[in-house]
Amino acid sequence: MNPAALLDKVNRGDFCVGIVGLGRVGLPLGIAFARKGIRVIGVDRNEELLALVGAGTMPFYEEDEHDSLTKVIASGKLSVTSDYDALREADILFITVATSLNIEQRVDFSQLYSALEGLCPRLRPVQLLILRSTVSPGTLEKIVKPFIEKHTDLEVGKDILLASAPERISAGRALIELETLPEIVGGLDSITTDIVGAALRTLNPKKLIHRTDPVSAELAKLFTNVYRYVTFAVANEFALLAEHHGRNAHSIIRTINEGYPRGNIPLPGPCGGPCLAKDGYLLVEELSYPDFILTAWKLNEGVPSHLVHRLKDALSKEGKRLADTKIGVLGKAFKADIDDLRQSPAMRIIELLEREGADVLCHDPFHDTPPLDVVIEDADAVVLATNHTAFRELRPAEMRKKTKPDCIFVDCWGQWDEPDEEGRILMFGRGDAT
Repeated sequence: MNPAALLDKVNRGDFCVGIVGLGRVGLPLGIAFARKGIRVIGVDRNEELLALVGAGTMPFYEEDEHDSLTKVIASGKLSVTSDYDALREADILFITVATSLNIEQRVDFSQLYSALEGLCPRLRPVQLLILRSTVSPGTLEKIVKPFIEKHTDLEVGKDILLASAPERISAGRALIELETLPEIVGGLDSITTDIVGAALRTLNPKKLIHRTDPVSAELAKLFTNVYRYVTFAVANEFALLAEHHGRNAHSIIRTINEGYPRGNIPLPGPCGGPCLAKDGYLLVEELSYPDFILTAWKLNEGVPSHLVHRLKDALSKEGKRLADTKIGVLGKAFKADIDDLRQSPAMRIIELLEREGADVLCHDPFHDTPPLDVVIEDADAVVLATNHTAFRELRPAEMRKKTKPDCIFVDCWGQWDEPDEEGRILMFGRGDAT
């Protein structure tokens, strides 16, 4: 089979997909293809995860999943294994493993190398390998291509086709967005890009495909995340400035945005997660670190500490120490309505409070945690750390019936922006004069 024959096979919908890495990117991708009738083989080294998936149980929260996994497992359209040999049957291979930072704040490619080591002995003509992970610019051409050329006798561009097509999904909404979001595809040649585009249009024939080169595709993903991260950092600096001047950043930003075509400033709040916090490093791996990205990182990473310090000062005015208090924390995930704890500011807040010796209990509807009433009962302070929808109706006046009468409420998200004459509602971005 040659590349043209593979394209024809994909256009007929008669192809098999292999996925290396069944995490929050790979598993939804596999389910999405399988729901369209495409046979999918998923490989992962995590035996516990494989057992869950093989039994039709989602290992993490995914909106609109319903019983999709159960159905595609039962139909045989999705099978999972730890054996890379199964991928010999795949026509198109997606690498969806994580790229993180090591203790020296350098990009850790160990999972990518592990995936390539597992794949290379099983590669055969003609297969298409798509790098779906978020990576440093040039990774496909500087790491993946040379590795395959060194460890196989296959010719890249003829026997093995290579492309970058980074994921663009929002955590928890993958199965919805995989069918709707545009794709950015950078193949090493035109026909490779054609094949990737045709495969992804299996998910939705109307899906918009942006054609480019591999480095541009890799940069596009990083530009997207870093732009959002820096924008959130600006909002968080506005919050700190408003506090300094004794004013309310949330109120000011809403005033700016309402009816003004050049507003669109996000509201402040803890910013984190497995992508935004690290992608600045991926973007500038080979360059001197740009000051504005470093500043954005310092701003966003410093928000949990800032909020804990505000709480500590408020308790001190009441004659209390953190070490002698019970703190109820609402939420653990890095953003609303998901269960993902990776690089979560809420978890950082919990860590800082425990480091000070506080007795911390946390309630999160997406995790097996104590009930809300238990968490806030007789609490000296309650911290709204993650703005889950389930918390939207909670109000300090009602919760104070369970907490200690002098309980201090810390609002990281501007949800409790209400009169507080006693100064016991500390809101990120609202100064004492408001």
